[in-house]
Amino acid sequence: MLILPGVAAFSPFRLERLLLTLRRSVSGAEIQSVGARFVHFVDLDRPIEPRDRAVLDRLLEYGPRRTPVSERGDLVLVVPRPGTQSPWSSKATDIAHNAGLTVVRRLERGVMYYVDAGRPLVRFACCKRAEVIDEAVRRLATIRP
Repeated sequence: MLILPGVAAFSPFRLERLLLTLRRSVSGAEIQSVGARFVHFVDLDRPIEPRDRAVLDRLLEYGPRRTPVSERGDLVLVVPRPGTQSPWSSKATDIAHNAGLTVVRRLERGVMYYVDAGRPLVRFACCKRAEVIDEAVRRLATIRP
């Protein structure tokens, strides 16, 4: 499996709104900043050839956001529930296959949130943050200490 970081997941305006929401919703933490970047998970049938990797890299360069991402603080990884396939995954996998990438079994996307509270956050608080970050879809969150 390849794990490839992507571009900024949200505009500066949307990140500011998220920061305000987190500050209101999470008691006991002085959240200073939040950043977000897409991350792509590529399930492969076999090792990928350099030419195919170049095509994959071009396919994963999408969206207008080329802004830098603040990677300070705790990492909260938000991905679809195990056993499910997101609509993004279905479409992206189809596009990869149409581009001739038969080596790709499946593409999936998550969001890496960086939450800076000036000190490490406990696991429970991070899970609560993931619920605040994406209330529309039930997701699992894991953290990097």
